[in-house]
Amino acid sequence: MARLILWGNAISPGIAIGPLRLKQSIRLLEKRRIVAEDVAKEEEALVRAAEQVRSALGAAVREVPETLQEYREIMLSQMELARDPKIIDSARARIRRRKICATWALNETMEELCNLFSGIEDPYLQDRAQDIKAICFRIADALTGASHEKDTENKSILASYELSPADVMELGPNGILGLLTVEGGPTSHTAILARGMRVPAIAGMTDLLAQAREGETVIVDALRGCALLAPDGDDLEKYQEFRENYLAFENQTKTSATLSSATKDGIELVVGANLENLSELGTLKKSGARGIGLYRTEYAYLGGALPDEKALVEEYSTVLAKTAPEKVIFRTLDVGADKLLLPNIIPNEPNPALGLRGIRFCLKYRDIFRTQLRAVLRASRNSNAALMLPMISGKAEIAETREIISSVKEELKAEGLAYAKDLPLGIMIETPSAVLASDILAGECDFFSIGTNDLVHYLLAIDRNNRHVAYLNEPLHPAIIRSLKTVIDAAHAKNITASVCGELASDPCGIVVLLGLGIDELSAAQRFVPAIKHILRKLDAGLCADLVNEILTLHDVAEVKKLLEAAMVNFLGPELPYHSSSFVLRKSHE
Repeated sequence: MARLILWGNAISPGIAIGPLRLKQSIRLLEKRRIVAEDVAKEEEALVRAAEQVRSALGAAVREVPETLQEYREIMLSQMELARDPKIIDSARARIRRRKICATWALNETMEELCNLFSGIEDPYLQDRAQDIKAICFRIADALTGASHEKDTENKSILASYELSPADVMELGPNGILGLLTVEGGPTSHTAILARGMRVPAIAGMTDLLAQAREGETVIVDALRGCALLAPDGDDLEKYQEFRENYLAFENQTKTSATLSSATKDGIELVVGANLENLSELGTLKKSGARGIGLYRTEYAYLGGALPDEKALVEEYSTVLAKTAPEKVIFRTLDVGADKLLLPNIIPNEPNPALGLRGIRFCLKYRDIFRTQLRAVLRASRNSNAALMLPMISGKAEIAETREIISSVKEELKAEGLAYAKDLPLGIMIETPSAVLASDILAGECDFFSIGTNDLVHYLLAIDRNNRHVAYLNEPLHPAIIRSLKTVIDAAHAKNITASVCGELASDPCGIVVLLGLGIDELSAAQRFVPAIKHILRKLDAGLCADLVNEILTLHDVAEVKKLLEAAMVNFLGPELPYHSSSFVLRKSHE
């Protein structure tokens, strides 16, 4: 038996076994008042430290191996953060205004920016706070003379409070067997890098640094989301066999990734990928994804200034060219009322999750919206692109958007610029009002995409980041399943497609339920696409429909889980433990 088992959230699937290496992230913050004569010296030290970090990151970028070239842009974005005026200029202003040392000013700036992100509901944007922390910590290290030494000699399980992609690369990716962190999520850049490197990783391990011991053997089970500290011989023997079998299974799904996703009874679902920026395009086609079911456009807006139309046209054109001839669905800007975009005019809201976000933000700040629409229309003139609106709550928002699109087209025509004449317009179903009015909304758009992450949040009235109510985060709650049926049926009644782009699309149990409900398309992080297609090939859509009809008669989530647990054994057989994210797997080890 292991000394201790710690639980967290699996962000990159797999099994790893090895010695633990602690990378301490706790820093002693210097809080020193300065006199006016020292202000210039502290500012210079801050600027010099930021440039040292940029230089070091540049060296790390140049050492990224060929197999990971697509992740260079992630590290390049961190280089840009090192001179972002919202960090550097804000910290310099604090030095001057408050007469405090550079590290103190930098820390206050970091906390302010991270607090802004914490109020944003989208987990992808929340995870950008980790990027800010990472770069600020590195600048602080440069200020204090701390070093980042590369170690490629010893293979180990790396444990830390948080890690940035640059940390992983500098510590030597060939020497990292697995990653364990307190902070971070599935959309963090470190998670994306870990999945690309196929390094098992778990985040959200609250007691990690208090309980872990340097050098002790650790088993990282990033299928179930747990780490076994100091496992005994029986644990090691069992997991070594399990790891070998899992790797064989994973290789099987990789080699079959480009095969059809048709079920045993001939129903073929389109399986696309969710992408957040250009860095992920390099492995898209090898994943077997049929296009991009969700392209998050927020990344371009997270720098020190709003992107111009030219930059957006270049970005979207690149995405379309590298995905052709498959479809790309661009989700319009989905941000909350955070001050990072327009610090002078966006209000500080008491409850951003219920405030000015998604389409509400775009319809209020139309200049920003029109620039993005112009870019999408121009980039899509000769391609299979579509546009998707987030956070729709009613018919009026769709009508208003269509009017703006018509106006933008007239502008482009008058300017003699080529643009897409007929760009399909879809909507995200993620609010209760959109579910209840889905029969109305289906007549106003060309497709539905169900964002199950937010839908669960709003329908069950929970904050999934609040550990006190995390147990209520049940995507297979009867209310969720009935809502999904309502939306899918409404779409089909108006002859439009319905897809799911949330986490439920990569959960084996979720796939069974969605297939049984008649979903048309699934979209998930491309790391999970091969496994999703593999699962679909093992299922019978008719049997899944029968199962869902029975599920719809059940009254609570425990009954749903019990029925699904038995069904999953029949559907997937002995390979069931190799699929991550299933509640059945988590349950068996709790």
